[in-house]
Amino acid sequence: MITLILFIALLLVLVLSHEAGHFFVARAFGIKVEEFGFGIPPRIWSLWRDAKGTLYSLNLLPFGGFVKIFGEEGEDTAKQGSFGSKPAWQRFLVLFSGVFANILLAYFVFSFLAFWGLPEGLSDEEALKHNDSFILITNISQGSPAAIAGFEIGDKINKIKNVSDVQKFIKESAGKEIILNVTRGSQDIEIKIIPRKNPPDGEGPLGVELALARIARTPWYLAPIEGAKLTWQIFSGTIFGFWDLLKNLIFGLGSKVEVAGPVGIFRLTESAQRLGFVSMLMFLALLSINLGILNVLPIPGLDGGRIFFLFIETIRGRQISPKISSVLHGAGLAILIILMLIVTYYDIARVF
Repeated sequence: MITLILFIALLLVLVLSHEAGHFFVARAFGIKVEEFGFGIPPRIWSLWRDAKGTLYSLNLLPFGGFVKIFGEEGEDTAKQGSFGSKPAWQRFLVLFSGVFANILLAYFVFSFLAFWGLPEGLSDEEALKHNDSFILITNISQGSPAAIAGFEIGDKINKIKNVSDVQKFIKESAGKEIILNVTRGSQDIEIKIIPRKNPPDGEGPLGVELALARIARTPWYLAPIEGAKLTWQIFSGTIFGFWDLLKNLIFGLGSKVEVAGPVGIFRLTESAQRLGFVSMLMFLALLSINLGILNVLPIPGLDGGRIFFLFIETIRGRQISPKISSVLHGAGLAILIILMLIVTYYDIARVF
């Protein structure tokens, strides 16, 4: 239940931040916003209507949200408050503002985390200089003793300060039951495990990868700079990730493509929750950047598709037919919903 509440809260923050970008920029330019919806229609609940006539609604499919802007397909250009009546640069800013809001959200989260404290990898020599270092489990092999015993990525091994000491102790204890004390989130737990005598190639007796780390904290006055660096690193890394995914699809390597829908994100939320507060905020920032980049792709139905249409309109010197625009964006949105349902099916299949 806690994971479900956190999952809904994550979606709410992501959707509200993205759509709030469209909402506030549209209103700043005097464009009428007809509806602010959480979820994808059909509508199940009309929450309220504000003084400027905007309806706030709750919709059936909790995969996203939308802001319905008056004249968004280019119609009613002669009417006051119409999106289509505004110059191209204002319409571009309205369309791009959702993506910008997602990147801005990630920046604020990373800046806060830089001040709050983030794990930093250390070498053995660097660890000797810090009395707050710890040993972190960074990977667990499937079917290994560690996986069976219930260890999780992110667990901190207590009472031992050197990776080589841990490896030596585990190797000497092969075939015998040992107890390891670990910290998971805010809890200290003891886990019983029997290290293997003859592990597979590339795996140790427990089947884990270990790293030395510490919590690095940035002074408050430098946190905004560190937040910008982290945002750029994750943003650029995600761009390259999307590019690799696209190349795999183009060259028929679909089996290497891994994507997650709502069910997959729910399971990742569960994992992040176990790792604690910092992991949940990091997960939020990562999702926000992914959502921003996904939305700017030139696909009909997404912000990027509308920006692409605006670019074509600017080149041609006249607007695209509102009817054609509506049909293409509607078809694009329908295809995206179908793809989301397919991804959700495979997410559920993986669970079972």
